[in-house]
Amino acid sequence: MLAMTDHSIPPRSAPIPSALKQGLRLIRASPAPMFIVRGGDGMIAANPAFAALLEGAPTASPDNWAPLASLLPGATELAARILDGSLAQFSTELELPTRIQLALSPVCEADGAIVGVLGVAALLPPADQAARELGRLIELSPVGVVRYTLDGDILDCNDAFLSMLGLNQEDRRRGLSWRALTPPEWREADDAGIARLRAHDVMPLIEKEFLHRDGRRIPVLVGAGNLLADRRQGFGVVIDISATRAAERALAESEARFRAITNAMPQMVWSTLPDGFHDYYNDQWYAFTGVPPGSTDGEGWNGMFHPDDQEAAWARWRHSLDTGEPYEIEYRLRHHSGTYRWVLGRALPVRDAQGGIQRWMGTCTDIHEHKLTEDALREADQRKDEFLAMLGHELRNPLAPIRSAAALLPLAKADPARVEHIGRVIARQSTHMTGLIDDLLDVSRVTRGLISLSQEDVAVRLLVDEAIEQARPLVEARSHALSVVDAAAGAQVHGDRKRLVQVLANLLANAAKYTPPGGRIVVTLARAGNMVEIAVSDNGIGMAPELVDSVFELFRQGQRTPDRAQGGLGIGLALVKKLVHLHGGRVRASSPGEGLGSEVVVSLPA
Repeated sequence: MLAMTDHSIPPRSAPIPSALKQGLRLIRASPAPMFIVRGGDGMIAANPAFAALLEGAPTASPDNWAPLASLLPGATELAARILDGSLAQFSTELELPTRIQLALSPVCEADGAIVGVLGVAALLPPADQAARELGRLIELSPVGVVRYTLDGDILDCNDAFLSMLGLNQEDRRRGLSWRALTPPEWREADDAGIARLRAHDVMPLIEKEFLHRDGRRIPVLVGAGNLLADRRQGFGVVIDISATRAAERALAESEARFRAITNAMPQMVWSTLPDGFHDYYNDQWYAFTGVPPGSTDGEGWNGMFHPDDQEAAWARWRHSLDTGEPYEIEYRLRHHSGTYRWVLGRALPVRDAQGGIQRWMGTCTDIHEHKLTEDALREADQRKDEFLAMLGHELRNPLAPIRSAAALLPLAKADPARVEHIGRVIARQSTHMTGLIDDLLDVSRVTRGLISLSQEDVAVRLLVDEAIEQARPLVEARSHALSVVDAAAGAQVHGDRKRLVQVLANLLANAAKYTPPGGRIVVTLARAGNMVEIAVSDNGIGMAPELVDSVFELFRQGQRTPDRAQGGLGIGLALVKKLVHLHGGRVRASSPGEGLGSEVVVSLPA
């Protein structure tokens, strides 16, 4: 007996056999009352003509089924016998309460496996009218109906069959042959069908082609069954599926165009069914993620998101599915390299004329670089604010003693020594302020490309000596030991002498400021291929790894410490980098860690 179930919709993961799909198309196209019984669970789907006879029968659709036992209990056992192969075909009368003639035959896959049962019903008129009504039904049917012999002759046919092939009744009277109407490549399938008729008296629906009078190929579905009274003859049903095939070709062409368009887009494109089931991704999705095609269908897409973003993405997607509102969210998507990159996900519903959602179309746009730029801008803005606060502090420091000295001058006119001391205070603080302002102006000019270099050939050792001379007061004030290791004797570079001295003096000043009193500073000169390297190293406070990577950025400073009385604006190394680059050189910094000293190396073309 058939296994029954209360479920009315098969799970999406269970594919419908192709023969059942063809059967559903057949009964939808037929005006005759017909139904399909699905193998395995005994569920039934019917066309409108049969549904009119049987209240409660579901209209034929791949996802619209109901239990056969509850609708046609008289046919349940017969259908089960046909499904298990113990009964080739059967015809019986049923009361619905309308009296019908019901014919049952198997629906088979290409390999002969029985996957369902086809039922065809006909109202039974009074006995004396039955023959005339049947003949009239056949004549009026839009489906081709033929009476055949197992030798392949067509004894009779209705106008629908003749019209399908561009023939007429005169052609029928002259004689028609099944074989003559069939293209050569389909004759083997015909022979197999006739063999099945000889063995089982029934030929399940098969797809083939007939030849039209004008030479065209007409795709059709053909099913046949022998007469019980004379098994050498039978009736066949021929359904023209040209429109279906044309629609399928148009759909395939449309899908091909859609894929070509989406694959030509630089963005990742995806699409879902109305319920949100993901069933399409373009090539860019698979190129970005590196996952196998189809592996993210259904709900697999969410697993590609960063764990911290998955819940928010799910919630936003469910909200769009529930409300029909556009979907938009930023999240991190796993790249094929294993890293996560920021993307912008968007989707819009595709609606029919009545406003119902037919699909969702979505895109993923890689915005990782944009996000990094935004983060960098925010950080730069924060550093700018910190710099302005620092600038105010650095400028106020020398102004306080200048203001105090200016207030004391009128009181000290009678004391020349005191006046001289006050003058030195004002001069020293003014010089400090001038240095700060000059550094700011230098950075501004270099950044805007307003600086010009007076280039000449100059000895590297001379540049180092002049820089040491400028930095010596600060070095001696903090009791540092300064030494030079010259492994590039006689080396020269072509550059602006003043600016290169400024670069080295800045590095020496930094080493002196950021090394506790009594420290050690070493300047090392060396050749490296066609470059000359000047390294300034110290045993000072060192740098944290995150500072090493950004130490040459504008306004970047390490943590201030109580011994750093010299302060600074955090622009010196940024200026060093820009000036070195103007000379075609490179500069790099390194440090083993905080408290372990640091080294800055300037490389210049020799």
